[in-house]
Amino acid sequence: MVKNSISILVGLVSAMAIMMTFEFLNSFYVKPPSDEILANPELLKTFMTNLPTSAYIPVYLGYIFGSLVSGIVTTKLSKNHDSLMVILVGSLLTLASVFNFFIFLPGQPLWFVSISLLSFLPFTWLGKKLVSKH
Repeated sequence: MVKNSISILVGLVSAMAIMMTFEFLNSFYVKPPSDEILANPELLKTFMTNLPTSAYIPVYLGYIFGSLVSGIVTTKLSKNHDSLMVILVGSLLTLASVFNFFIFLPGQPLWFVSISLLSFLPFTWLGKKLVSKH
């Protein structure tokens, strides 16, 4: 039980670290919103809506790579390479993204929200498959 809980936690932390790294690197290309924009939900929504498509590609790649690594890490650390742990991590990443897309940073393009939400579970599962024979 403890080993599986730790595998979930480390899987999530590894995914978030990778995703944040991609977003940080993207900030050299796309100027982040100012404090004024961050403080005003309407300005933030407008800002997110007006970003070019190319601003979302590195973020999406971070989601894919982070999900993949989280599947690998969770599988390696979980007891008996438990599939349920990987599904839990992918589901938690999806749920966190729902909050991100609809509460914290609304206004992101529908294509980006859609492909992102549909990617977390398959890529965590792919990570599991890369390291497990089960």
